[in-house]
Formats: sequence, C-alpha cells, structure tokens
Amino acid sequence: MGKYAKYVVDKPKANAKYPPYRVKNDPKTVKPVVQVDADTVPGAEFYSEAKWILPGDKKEIKLCESHTHDFNEVLGFFGYNYDNIQDLGAEIEITIDNEKNIVDRSFSACIPAGVQHGPVIIRNIVRPIFHVSSGKVSQYK
Repeated sequence: MGKYAKYVVDKPKANAKYPPYRVKNDPKTVKPVVQVDADTVPGAEFYSEAKWILPGDKKEIKLCESHTHDFNEVLGFFGYNYDNIQDLGAEIEITIDNEKNIVDRSFSACIPAGVQHGPVIIRNIVRPIFHVSSGKVSQYK
C-alpha cells in the first residue's frame, strides 16, 4: 500500500478499552467492524466506531448505561431491509436527558456535549442493524 495506508482502517481496534458504562456484549450478536481514533490513525482528532448488531436468542441487547461526554456525539442505527431501508428491523429505546425515545426506523441521533444519554437498549431484532457512533475527540471516553 502507499503512503496513505496508515489512514485506512479495515479491522476492529485491537485490545479496545471502554468506559464502565459500556456494556460488554456477546460477540456472536454484536460484531465490531472498525474503530478510528488516535490509536488507529496517527493524528486523528475524532473517533468513529462501526459495528453490526445481529439477531440472536436474547430478547434485548443493552449497549450502554446512562452517561455524558464532553464532546458532541452522533449515533446511527440503520436497518438491513433492501425493500424498505427505513425499516430498522428492531426497536431501540434511547434515553436522552431522562426522556425515553422508542424508535423502529433507521435513524441518527445527535447528542450535545454534556447531555445525559443512555441507556440504549435494542429489542426484538429480526434483521441485522448497522450501528455507527462518532465524535470530535481523539479517544472515546
């Protein structure tokens, strides 16, 4: 590869460490794809994480508990229904500033810095969901 190869990330972050509010999930149903941050891309001033969330035998998957960040965060959840890409194929409960939101369509949520969010709970998964999160910070904290 060429001189820009160091900017191409094609695997999950090795030995990724997460804050305690992130819930450890079954690797059969929550599959990290890539993570970009200052550890994986030299000089990165943002982070981005992508993962697949797959149907399994659990009724629900909790991704995180309630928490805040000192940076704006974007969360995205996208369905895998070719006939209707807005159909999420699941139900997601996302609490933002103590307000519970139930969403069953593909969506993005923009969480301002300092605003409490979580838990994020995914229920009734019938198809794979592509999940991304990103923020303008060199390390996810």
